[in-house]
Amino acid sequence: MSLKAKSITGAFFNLSANGFAQIVNFVVYAIMARILGVEEFGLVAICLMVVEFCNLFVTVGISQNLIQRDKWDNQFASLSFWVLMGVSGAIALLIFLIAVPIAYYTYSELAAQLIAALAIVPIANGFRLVHKTKLERDFENKKLAAYEAAGVLVGGIVSVVTALQGFGAWAIIFGKIVQAVVSTVLTCIRSDFRPEKVTSKDHLPEIIAFSKPLIAMSFVNFFSQKTSNIIIAAFLGAATFAYASVAKQGFSVINNLTFQPLNRIALAGLSRVDDARLSLTFGRIVGMTALFVSPVYFGIGAVAHPFIDVVFGDKWTTSAYLLSILALMSPTQVMAYYLPNLLISRGLPHQAFKLNMINLAVNLALPLAAVPWGLYAVIIALVVANYITLLMKFALVKRHLGIGVMDAWRNTWMFSMASIVMYAAVLYIDRMNVYALDNVYLELTALVFTGALIYGAILMLFFRQHTFKVMGELKNRRGQKKAAVQQPVKP
Repeated sequence: MSLKAKSITGAFFNLSANGFAQIVNFVVYAIMARILGVEEFGLVAICLMVVEFCNLFVTVGISQNLIQRDKWDNQFASLSFWVLMGVSGAIALLIFLIAVPIAYYTYSELAAQLIAALAIVPIANGFRLVHKTKLERDFENKKLAAYEAAGVLVGGIVSVVTALQGFGAWAIIFGKIVQAVVSTVLTCIRSDFRPEKVTSKDHLPEIIAFSKPLIAMSFVNFFSQKTSNIIIAAFLGAATFAYASVAKQGFSVINNLTFQPLNRIALAGLSRVDDARLSLTFGRIVGMTALFVSPVYFGIGAVAHPFIDVVFGDKWTTSAYLLSILALMSPTQVMAYYLPNLLISRGLPHQAFKLNMINLAVNLALPLAAVPWGLYAVIIALVVANYITLLMKFALVKRHLGIGVMDAWRNTWMFSMASIVMYAAVLYIDRMNVYALDNVYLELTALVFTGALIYGAILMLFFRQHTFKVMGELKNRRGQKKAAVQQPVKP
């Protein structure tokens, strides 16, 4: 099998493991939302967000450096391993010294205990990372995907079982710890990397220099994506944060199951096209994304009430209203998602970093200004911020690559328009109780079927030619990937 075929096969298994993890985590998340109280659930979500931030310093930088090196050097890898052990130990210590006291005095003793218990997760991830990287370099992605899936599955089972036994918020914490430990143990056993005693620290400056900009970019990206979450948690309390967290969970799964696979196709396509065809290729990619992602985003928003009721329970009705509002961000998500890769593909990583800075600044300013008016105002401000940043990002991209917001709009407006009409129609049918169905499962099924019928009918009646053109391009790309995987080994 050629290197290209190995890379594509490896990407397939990574994406499959990610998809499996997302589905399992969503199911566990839904079960926990039903079992736990709103305040308790919000505390856990805040604790997990804190640990997710701490993980950035462990999971970013070193693995990329090890993968991009021409040859595997066990001394260099061992030095990287011990650096990670030092960093993860320091992070665990900072969690105890800073995060735990803040949680204790800001929220409750329970919040402090939960964060303290989660300090083991960065240590497990740090211990595992070099072993995982060695498997990735050896194209053992199938095994790695299995270990990831095993950790997620066992951790999910532990969370559900302990929750049913009455452990409350601790059930999720137990599951996350078990997931990290199981994945770490399996990966380390199967990897042939074994850390050695380091005889020289000459490579330490290289490790630090390579990791610093990647950590900085991940740091900014984390806060640009989580600003509204942080603002809600800090100013509106754990219960309010829980409602926002549940509302965003559905979109998080959609992002990971749709945008991530398409993003890999996008980077490969944009990197190989010449400058003259860059705008055309970008337009095709956002068009393919809009065809499938826009109706899903708007569809979830339209059926938010029965969806939330079925999946999470009727105590999360507030989340349903938030979900309907957040769906309005769909056009911005579709058009702007690939802009960082667009810039990176042209050798402009610093400009890609500026996109994250734009996100961070605007997504912080507007929701923060809306805090006095409550949760709904913060969510509306987040939607408005996404449209403002869309224009600002494309202004930057147009200055460097000549691709503006209208280039994206020309390829997506028909799918966005069809999705908006579908959204409005289904939302009206739901709120006016047109079908008058007493069973929420039947209501949800009827609304989903109605939405799919409306969206498909609009495309076939008004945008048939363009729709078939986009679907044909997607079919061609899949055929090219399949042909690449089936390439024989070159002599």
